[in-house]
Amino acid sequence: MNATLNPSATDAELAQSFKSPSLWSLIISLWPSILLNGVCVIVVYQLMKAFTSVSDVTALALSALPALVGTLITLIRQRSVDVLGAFTLITIVASIGLTFLTGDAKLFLIRESLLTVLFGVICLISLLFPKPIWFYIIRYFTVGNNAEQMLAYEAAWKFRSFRGYIRTVTILWGVLYTIEFLIRLAMVYTLTISQVLVFSSILFYALTILASVLTFRLGARLRKRSTQNNVSQTRAGTEKP
Repeated sequence: MNATLNPSATDAELAQSFKSPSLWSLIISLWPSILLNGVCVIVVYQLMKAFTSVSDVTALALSALPALVGTLITLIRQRSVDVLGAFTLITIVASIGLTFLTGDAKLFLIRESLLTVLFGVICLISLLFPKPIWFYIIRYFTVGNNAEQMLAYEAAWKFRSFRGYIRTVTILWGVLYTIEFLIRLAMVYTLTISQVLVFSSILFYALTILASVLTFRLGARLRKRSTQNNVSQTRAGTEKP
């Protein structure tokens, strides 16, 4: 009996050896953002309108302060400026400035979707490149700096099923975040400010959790299918005379 594994089975097994973070840990990690960019914004705005005579523009600008402070604290703790943190900080400051300069509160309400629509567009554009952006995002969260798992992850790209998974996830996030921006835009011009603050936050985090759940389920299905293929190929190899 030949007990040597098929080389393609070995490669597939190696390529699937990396571990992904749990969905629950990802959802837990959203809570600081929900509190700062969702709950605090709504509470501060409502308090300003209920107990002061400030304008909508001023109330919205003040409601962004918790998120601004939170972003600054994160950057200080990291002792480095990451692209996402820096861009978040810039959008908050720029939106406050533009809101005061123009006196248009709608600009502020659209602010949060600038990040999501930009990311969505980047996702869709990255499909034109050899490896979409989600190849690198998933590698960052699943592999980190582990050299062995890095090789395993890179090796997975040769498999059509893995490439299909990466492209599907990229399309998923790109489409959902683009839709989020369009819906928020419609809400900004049809609903009151208070309604937009509530419904837009619910929309954003609902779509983010939905995309995360689908991403994890697709990944679990890919790993299950790969494991089944490895078992089948191993059996076929051991049964050869």
